[in-house]
Amino acid sequence: MKILFIKRTPCKLPLMPLSRLICICLLWATVGCQTSKQESFTVTREITSFMQRYVRLANEGNATDVAREIYAMPVLGKGFNNTNHKVTTDPDIFEEDFSAFLKQLKGEGFDRFHIWGLDITPSGKDMAVVDMDFQWRHSDGTSIGPEHRIATYILIRKPHGC
Repeated sequence: MKILFIKRTPCKLPLMPLSRLICICLLWATVGCQTSKQESFTVTREITSFMQRYVRLANEGNATDVAREIYAMPVLGKGFNNTNHKVTTDPDIFEEDFSAFLKQLKGEGFDRFHIWGLDITPSGKDMAVVDMDFQWRHSDGTSIGPEHRIATYILIRKPHGC
């Protein structure tokens, strides 16, 4: 932490020794950092659980719950094999699109998604950016397409959950 601005005003209270003032400032800064780290850890843990649920639902082929419990409309998305973006405002249409996507993957021998890792960047208590490094796998564990794919998600906490 750095001090950016000091405003000097006359004070009629007795002055505090500099060593005590420094100690109080360091204690305050340390407590603030611990709280921030704890909040960040909690948010990261919640997001990890949320993303694992998303992948579990997708692996089960449960497009209904993915459309209604994971995504909040409107959704801005981009296909993996093209650069076209699409905005979907209706959960029923998103469910149809997600089902079609899974059907296409299964036609290529898809068995499951595998998460290599999540890079989670919290932005306050109610928002985070998540980069998911994942793979589309055959039942024997071999890759469909690139071994590592990156998808970026923006998660926003709603009153009913992530």
